[in-house]
Amino acid sequence: MSMSQEDIQNEIAKAQQLQQQLQMVMNQKQQLKEKTDDLERALDELSKLDKETPVYKEIGEILVQVEDKEKMKEELEEEKESADVRLKSLKSKEEKLQEQFKELQEKLSQQMGGMQQGPTGGA
Repeated sequence: MSMSQEDIQNEIAKAQQLQQQLQMVMNQKQQLKEKTDDLERALDELSKLDKETPVYKEIGEILVQVEDKEKMKEELEEEKESADVRLKSLKSKEEKLQEQFKELQEKLSQQMGGMQQGPTGGA
């Protein structure tokens, strides 16, 4: 079954929307990956410190000394765990969008190929 020119244009618009959504998800994923890497480094550095070394936490524009390093470590671990879950969700969403985009692209390729061949028939 052949699609009309309007249907093809609608499908192209859908493909462009999917591509934009995919780009947004990929950007979010990259930002989240950077955040999880930072959290991992912070946890690693925190584990290397002895009990006497002061630790500071950024709150707005100032640094405040942390009294309870274990509590800070727990907070960082929870934040990393939450970021990891969100990262996994974004990866899943990215895969679904890529699959949808691929299917739509194949559908459009078939339709465009059919249009280029033109109608078959005798003359």
